[in-house]
Amino acid sequence: MRNRLLLWADRLSAAVGWVSARLVVVMVAAGALGALLRYVAPLLGITPALNAIGDVQWMVFSAVFLLGAAWALAEDAHVRVDVLYARLSPRRRALVDLIGTLGLLLPFCGLLLWASWPGVMESVAIREGALDAGGLPRWPVKLLVPLGVGLLALQGVAQAVKAAAALRPPDA
Repeated sequence: MRNRLLLWADRLSAAVGWVSARLVVVMVAAGALGALLRYVAPLLGITPALNAIGDVQWMVFSAVFLLGAAWALAEDAHVRVDVLYARLSPRRRALVDLIGTLGLLLPFCGLLLWASWPGVMESVAIREGALDAGGLPRWPVKLLVPLGVGLLALQGVAQAVKAAAALRPPDA
Protein backbone atom coordinates (compact mmCIF):
# COMPACT_ATOMS: atom_id res chain seq x y z
CA MET A 1 0.00 0.00 0.00
CA ARG A 2 2.73 2.48 1.00
CA ASN A 3 4.74 1.68 -2.13
CA ARG A 4 1.67 2.29 -4.31
CA LEU A 5 1.10 5.68 -2.70
CA LEU A 6 4.75 6.64 -3.17
CA LEU A 7 4.63 5.48 -6.78
CA TRP A 8 1.40 7.43 -7.31
CA ALA A 9 2.96 10.62 -5.88
CA ASP A 10 6.06 10.18 -8.04
CA ARG A 11 3.98 9.54 -11.16
CA LEU A 12 1.75 12.53 -10.47
CA SER A 13 4.79 14.78 -10.02
CA ALA A 14 6.32 13.39 -13.22
CA ALA A 15 3.13 13.89 -15.23
CA VAL A 16 2.60 17.45 -14.02
CA GLY A 17 6.31 18.12 -14.49
CA TRP A 18 6.15 16.82 -18.05
CA VAL A 19 3.35 19.26 -18.79
CA SER A 20 5.18 22.15 -17.13
CA ALA A 21 8.32 21.38 -19.14
CA ARG A 22 6.27 21.63 -22.35
CA LEU A 23 4.86 24.94 -21.18
CA VAL A 24 8.36 26.42 -21.40
CA VAL A 25 7.96 26.32 -25.19
CA VAL A 26 4.68 28.25 -24.91
CA MET A 27 6.34 30.78 -22.62
CA VAL A 28 9.25 31.35 -24.99
CA ALA A 29 6.91 31.54 -27.99
CA ALA A 30 4.76 34.16 -26.23
CA GLY A 31 7.84 36.22 -25.40
CA ALA A 32 9.18 35.99 -28.94
CA LEU A 33 5.78 36.81 -30.45
CA GLY A 34 5.39 39.82 -28.16
CA ALA A 35 8.84 41.12 -29.05
CA LEU A 36 8.29 40.55 -32.76
CA LEU A 37 4.86 42.21 -32.79
CA ARG A 38 6.13 45.20 -30.86
CA TYR A 39 8.34 46.10 -33.83
CA VAL A 40 6.45 44.63 -36.80
CA ALA A 41 2.87 45.61 -35.91
CA PRO A 42 3.37 49.39 -36.40
CA LEU A 43 4.86 48.71 -39.83
CA LEU A 44 1.80 46.64 -40.75
CA GLY A 45 -0.62 49.15 -39.24
CA ILE A 46 -2.11 46.71 -36.74
CA THR A 47 -2.57 46.97 -33.00
CA PRO A 48 -1.88 43.59 -31.42
CA ALA A 49 -2.98 42.65 -27.92
CA LEU A 50 0.49 43.03 -26.43
CA ASN A 51 -0.83 43.15 -22.87
CA ALA A 52 -2.55 39.79 -23.34
CA ILE A 53 0.60 38.29 -24.85
CA GLY A 54 2.66 39.61 -21.93
CA ASP A 55 0.12 38.17 -19.51
CA VAL A 56 0.32 34.78 -21.22
CA GLN A 57 4.08 34.85 -20.80
CA TRP A 58 4.11 35.60 -17.06
CA MET A 59 1.18 33.29 -16.39
CA VAL A 60 2.85 30.38 -18.16
CA PHE A 61 6.09 31.14 -16.31
CA SER A 62 4.14 30.99 -13.06
CA ALA A 63 2.65 27.64 -14.07
CA VAL A 64 6.08 26.24 -14.98
CA PHE A 65 7.54 27.34 -11.65
CA LEU A 66 4.64 26.27 -9.44
CA LEU A 67 3.82 23.01 -11.17
CA GLY A 68 7.41 22.00 -11.88
CA ALA A 69 8.63 22.30 -8.28
CA ALA A 70 7.32 18.89 -7.18
CA TRP A 71 8.89 17.24 -10.21
CA ALA A 72 12.21 18.94 -9.51
CA LEU A 73 12.07 17.62 -5.94
CA ALA A 74 11.20 14.10 -7.12
CA GLU A 75 14.08 14.12 -9.62
CA ASP A 76 16.52 15.62 -7.08
CA ALA A 77 17.01 18.50 -9.50
CA HIS A 78 16.32 21.24 -6.97
CA VAL A 79 18.85 23.71 -5.61
CA ARG A 80 20.97 22.27 -2.84
CA VAL A 81 24.18 23.36 -1.16
CA ASP A 82 26.12 20.35 -2.35
CA VAL A 83 29.52 21.08 -0.81
CA LEU A 84 28.97 18.87 2.23
CA TYR A 85 26.02 16.79 1.06
CA ALA A 86 28.02 15.13 -1.74
CA ARG A 87 30.59 13.88 0.79
CA LEU A 88 28.04 12.24 3.08
CA SER A 89 27.20 8.56 3.15
CA PRO A 90 23.81 7.52 1.69
CA ARG A 91 22.37 7.08 5.20
CA ARG A 92 23.50 10.55 6.28
CA ARG A 93 22.11 12.02 3.07
CA ALA A 94 18.80 10.36 3.89
CA LEU A 95 18.95 11.88 7.38
CA VAL A 96 19.64 15.35 5.95
CA ASP A 97 16.81 14.88 3.45
CA LEU A 98 14.41 13.77 6.17
CA ILE A 99 15.29 16.63 8.51
CA GLY A 100 15.19 19.15 5.68
CA THR A 101 11.82 17.92 4.47
CA LEU A 102 10.17 17.70 7.88
CA GLY A 103 11.84 20.77 9.36
CA LEU A 104 11.92 23.12 6.39
CA LEU A 105 10.01 22.05 3.28
CA LEU A 106 6.72 20.91 4.79
CA PRO A 107 6.46 23.81 7.28
CA PHE A 108 7.26 26.21 4.42
CA CYS A 109 4.50 24.64 2.30
CA GLY A 110 2.06 24.94 5.19
CA LEU A 111 3.00 28.57 5.79
CA LEU A 112 2.71 29.38 2.10
CA LEU A 113 -0.72 27.75 1.87
CA TRP A 114 -1.90 29.56 5.01
CA ALA A 115 -0.57 32.94 3.85
CA SER A 116 -1.77 32.71 0.24
CA TRP A 117 -5.19 31.10 0.73
CA PRO A 118 -7.18 34.28 1.61
CA GLY A 119 -5.74 36.18 -1.38
CA VAL A 120 -6.38 33.30 -3.76
CA MET A 121 -9.96 32.89 -2.54
CA GLU A 122 -10.62 36.63 -2.79
CA SER A 123 -9.20 36.68 -6.32
CA VAL A 124 -11.49 33.82 -7.33
CA ALA A 125 -14.51 35.35 -5.59
CA ILE A 126 -14.18 38.68 -7.37
CA ARG A 127 -12.99 37.08 -10.61
CA GLU A 128 -9.91 39.30 -10.52
CA GLY A 129 -9.18 40.76 -13.90
CA ALA A 130 -6.18 42.17 -15.63
CA LEU A 131 -4.33 45.21 -14.36
CA ASP A 132 -3.80 46.52 -17.88
CA ALA A 133 -6.33 47.10 -20.64
CA GLY A 134 -6.56 44.07 -22.90
CA GLY A 135 -4.89 41.81 -20.37
CA LEU A 136 -6.07 38.42 -19.18
CA PRO A 137 -7.91 37.58 -15.95
CA ARG A 138 -5.58 36.90 -13.03
CA TRP A 139 -7.68 34.61 -10.86
CA PRO A 140 -7.03 31.37 -12.79
CA VAL A 141 -3.27 31.64 -12.41
CA LYS A 142 -3.65 32.43 -8.71
CA LEU A 143 -5.33 29.05 -8.29
CA LEU A 144 -2.00 27.51 -9.28
CA VAL A 145 -0.44 28.68 -6.00
CA PRO A 146 -2.30 26.26 -3.70
CA LEU A 147 -2.21 23.56 -6.38
CA GLY A 148 1.55 23.84 -6.88
CA VAL A 149 2.29 24.09 -3.16
CA GLY A 150 0.00 21.11 -2.50
CA LEU A 151 1.83 19.04 -5.12
CA LEU A 152 5.16 20.06 -3.63
CA ALA A 153 4.00 19.08 -0.14
CA LEU A 154 2.72 15.73 -1.42
CA GLN A 155 6.04 15.01 -3.09
CA GLY A 156 7.81 16.18 0.08
CA VAL A 157 5.89 13.62 2.12
CA ALA A 158 6.83 10.94 -0.43
CA GLN A 159 10.49 11.97 -0.24
CA ALA A 160 10.37 11.93 3.58
CA VAL A 161 8.95 8.40 3.58
CA LYS A 162 11.72 7.28 1.20
CA ALA A 163 14.37 8.94 3.37
CA ALA A 164 12.95 7.31 6.51
CA ALA A 165 12.99 3.95 4.76
CA ALA A 166 16.64 4.47 3.82
CA LEU A 167 17.45 5.05 7.50
CA ARG A 168 16.00 1.73 8.63
CA PRO A 169 18.46 -1.03 9.41
CA PRO A 170 18.88 -3.46 6.48
CA ASP A 171 17.31 -6.39 8.39
CA ALA A 172 14.15 -4.47 9.39
